[in-house]
Amino acid sequence: SSIAPGYALDLIGEYLEAQGIGDYLVEVGGELRGRGSRPGGSAWHVAIQRPLDNDSADGSITPQHVIGLRDAALGSSGDYRHFFEAGGRRYAHRIDPRSGWPLDNGVASVTVMAPLGIDADALATALSVLGVDAGLEYAGRRGVAALFILRKGEGFEERMTPTFAALLAR
Repeated sequence: SSIAPGYALDLIGEYLEAQGIGDYLVEVGGELRGRGSRPGGSAWHVAIQRPLDNDSADGSITPQHVIGLRDAALGSSGDYRHFFEAGGRRYAHRIDPRSGWPLDNGVASVTVMAPLGIDADALATALSVLGVDAGLEYAGRRGVAALFILRKGEGFEERMTPTFAALLAR
């Protein structure tokens, strides 16, 4: 389902707009699409979750970033929810089509903001397969807003495109 949730977001959004609803926030499988604004006129505030095992018993999570989502979609792909371990290594549930093996490139998550859900979802998946260096180069050349969270020893490191950094500066 690499692009199914993003595509579903777009279909739901089209339906809502056909019903005359111009302000909404929709979530399908962790992917988000926001149109218009919240009551009061501000953008929809959404959190990008830290890829840690930090889901608490009360359901609260620690956000990595909170950004405003207006007339755009967020798609994420990563290995922190769906993975397996073998031989002391962690493998993502995604397969690298270049090798035929599960991803093992240190990318914990990639989040992409794009105008459509299908684009955000597909790009997040593609960038996670490409890995941080090739993914940042690809996204940077195309002006894609992308945030990479990488596994570094026992912790994490962030890398992002200038377009994504500009979203955080708002």
